[in-house]
Amino acid sequence: MDAIDPLRRGLAAELPEPAPAPAIDAATRARAERAAVQFEGYMIAQMLKQARSGLRELADDENRSRIHDDMQDVADRAVADAMAGSRAFGIADALLRQVLPPEPLKPQAPAVAQAAGQGRAARADNESSR
Repeated sequence: MDAIDPLRRGLAAELPEPAPAPAIDAATRARAERAAVQFEGYMIAQMLKQARSGLRELADDENRSRIHDDMQDVADRAVADAMAGSRAFGIADALLRQVLPPEPLKPQAPAVAQAAGQGRAARADNESSR
């Protein structure tokens, strides 16, 4: 193991420092989220379209009208958009994790930090009195 450690240290010294992720403003983040949700809606709509296509082939109904099929496609698209809006499949979330840098951690509010510190102190007092 000792023979590998110097090698790792040598390689680590040769690698450049990774560049920090660029900051993304709220408008860009909102556009990316909207695009990811729309993509998830498209994917869900395609799955529903394939399922309907298979059902139509199996049904082989001669009395089926093209208008009915078109209206069912519109309804499927509306369902897909609603499901994507709630991020039911997680496709949008997965895309956003890959495309956007993580949001920077926001500093904790002083009142919250102080209350947390008081809570720890109270717990320590209770434990020491036992």
